[in-house]
Amino acid sequence: MASLEDEVLKHQYIYVPWVEDKPVYQHSPQLALYLKMRHQARLTVVSPQKSNIPDVLKKEPSVTERSGSVVDGGVVFAYCPTYTVMSKVARLEKSIVIVVEWPTESYEGWARLVGAFNVVTGTVMSTSLTNAGRKELEGILFEGYKGWHDNIAERMTISHLRKLSALGEYERDVVLAYVRRQKSEDSVKRFTKILDLFDQEEKLNAGSPTKGGNAVC
Repeated sequence: MASLEDEVLKHQYIYVPWVEDKPVYQHSPQLALYLKMRHQARLTVVSPQKSNIPDVLKKEPSVTERSGSVVDGGVVFAYCPTYTVMSKVARLEKSIVIVVEWPTESYEGWARLVGAFNVVTGTVMSTSLTNAGRKELEGILFEGYKGWHDNIAERMTISHLRKLSALGEYERDVVLAYVRRQKSEDSVKRFTKILDLFDQEEKLNAGSPTKGGNAVC
């Protein structure tokens, strides 16, 4: 079986999930330095603030919520990123991206969407999305071209979510990750309210007896 060091070299996206009582994140700076060395590439640290950057990486180029942008290419180490600073990473195509999760933000949806290697489970993550499902996600993005400001956008977005659910491919974290790749956090906050409405609708539908059937105690 290949070692973790050998395995991570095979992947463009690497996910270090938050695990309660298991501080995996503490070893992640060494992983970033290892990838920098093996790929002989520039390392950029992405973190909410300068003060959040691990001491061993203080001398590396960095990008924070308030300063800088990430140059595509090289190794990008997103250390306990907020959704705001992660937006600077979302559209990178050539970079090797390591995301180290903190309990305040979840990146499982992102990891599944991009097919990231999970260093805890040793597996490549994935979604159930088909071409039909991705078409509905693109429809959601289209309806949000003005930031989901009006009732028409809300109604059409819920229609796409219903179709996605009918396909058996609705997963809230994945949908949010898909939207975050294209939209600002201000837009995502408005979209999240629509998701909340849809989730409530789904719960009500799940609790209702099947049409023509009998409710069971």
